[in-house]
Amino acid sequence: MKRPLVFSLDLELPEPTEDDKRADLERVADALGADSLVPTISALRTLPDILRKKGFRISPVFSIHYDSTRLIEASTGSCFALAVDIGTTNIVFELVNMKDPGPSLRFQFKNPQIKYGEDLLSRIQHCMQGGLKELRDSIIAGLNEEIKRAVRQAGISTKEIYAAVFSANTVMSHLLLGLDVSHIPVSPYIPVVSRALFFTTSEVELDIHPDATVYVFPNAGSYVGGDIISGILATGLHRKESPQVLIDVGTNAEIVIGTKDWILVGAGAAGPALEGGILSSGTVAKEGAIYRIEIDGSGDVKYKTIGDSSPLGICGSGVIDLVAELYRVGFIDQRGRFTESAPTVKIDGEKTFVVAKNEKVVIGINEREIENFLRSKAAMFTSLYVLTQSLGIGFNDIERFYIAGALGSGVNLKNAQLLGMLPRLPEDRFQPIGNSSLMGAGMLLRDASLLDEIAYIHSIITYREMNTDNEFMKEFPSARFIPHTNPERLG
Repeated sequence: MKRPLVFSLDLELPEPTEDDKRADLERVADALGADSLVPTISALRTLPDILRKKGFRISPVFSIHYDSTRLIEASTGSCFALAVDIGTTNIVFELVNMKDPGPSLRFQFKNPQIKYGEDLLSRIQHCMQGGLKELRDSIIAGLNEEIKRAVRQAGISTKEIYAAVFSANTVMSHLLLGLDVSHIPVSPYIPVVSRALFFTTSEVELDIHPDATVYVFPNAGSYVGGDIISGILATGLHRKESPQVLIDVGTNAEIVIGTKDWILVGAGAAGPALEGGILSSGTVAKEGAIYRIEIDGSGDVKYKTIGDSSPLGICGSGVIDLVAELYRVGFIDQRGRFTESAPTVKIDGEKTFVVAKNEKVVIGINEREIENFLRSKAAMFTSLYVLTQSLGIGFNDIERFYIAGALGSGVNLKNAQLLGMLPRLPEDRFQPIGNSSLMGAGMLLRDASLLDEIAYIHSIITYREMNTDNEFMKEFPSARFIPHTNPERLG
């Protein structure tokens, strides 16, 4: 029978008699059918009293750790858990009711470590200067504050959360646990740990049930973290006969190509082009974010915002639309430079195309920001091209392209192809899946048997570092143009 990673069962146990002198814990283990039931000390201490007060009808909370089952609470009325995606820029988590299969509550907030540096390298450097504790404390404090907000909205207490599953890149998972990251960015690029890990709440210092289970996805290298392994799990790529691709673009561009027998991952810095980090007017996808843009030849702009609210910035899909539309109407050239016909204004000494403005903000894009965007799109496409070429396959050999991360959130596929971000293939070959890292974490919460699949995925991954790859370096400059200086590369 499929069981969640953490669950509560209503058990009616036979009361002890002269003929049945099983210990209280053995009585629970037998009712559960667990060969190995490991109790927390607090559950063991409260079990006798709760059993007798409730007439041996209890609702314990259990968690599964591979081949063993853990007794967390002797009896409860509710059982919640967290699925958490820790991104370099944003943290997203779901509060899941493990007794109710209905929709979960989702929350998103800026990673508080940003004040120590927007990119991973800046944060690593801060750690190497003695700031590891600061970075770790900031993320734990931020998580605990948001968890309190979540439970208030759900009308529960923090102690009703019995598990948390974390999916993150290698550096972020290390910083969550307060692990040394100084050896990750230098050859031979060694993390402290790569395997999946179980902890208790007290070890991680989360403000949830004191004996809750905390699981951290494994990583497969310095730049292939648990978020990618979680994304592979979410797509089912590791079960497919024919090659599939997972593209996840956030602060890094990570490309996965694989089947049920092998998985190749390439990763390299892309810059937070689609997370609001490159444009001064950039924002994450939230109310007021411009997500769709159209421009006519006279320079008139039509846009849509999330929630039809007053515009406050441009999110990832809006950035792609904006650059594609500027190119389509001839306001920028192949290099991303404004043409003479472009209706621009000077802002802070830079030519800027204005999308929207009001009394609070001026939302637009300048040439430097366009160049940064084109570098990001070039890093993504070049990684994809080099990996497929190294395997001796072409884009037509790929059965499905799963588009995750900021790139997979409402992006206009035709505009992405116009810019040379994605291969020129029929639309039905692409499947946007949103936040695959969070999706995989939620899947594991609901099905503990996936622990074995995660271990299998981890075992068949081969990692290729793109930032130091000779083929990548050779191909990258051509991809910085719109759409590409060698359009045949696009398929």
